Amino acid sequence: MWDYKKIKWYEWEKIVADYYRSKSYNILGQNYTIKWWEIDIVAENSKEVVFIEVKVVDSLDDIQGCVNSKKISFLERSIEDYIAKQNIDKDIRLDVVFVKDNIIIQVYENVTNN
Repeated sequence: MWDYKKIKWYEWEKIVADYYRSKSYNILGQNYTIKWWEIDIVAENSKEVVFIEVKVVDSLDDIQGCVNSKKISFLERSIEDYIAKQNIDKDIRLDVVFVKDNIIIQVYENVTNN
């Protein structure tokens, strides 16, 4: 069962990575694990680096509450760690992308804890 879920998860992340590639982003990495959290996808273009959280949902109703302030706080700390280790000198952004049935149903750009 775990292998099936892992394979499906990679499929969902590939869909999201392909979406960002279609918008002229270069994928820097996937599944970057840091002390506090895992960053699903890191992408960049000439102006910014985007950290992408992929969420799989069963319905649009699931979107509310999927990413709460505690989770965003963990992601922000992970992003800070990544930036320090990789010497990032571009603007940064945190996006959350919701996938249902192998289709991107919602993209929230520049999500913050504020």
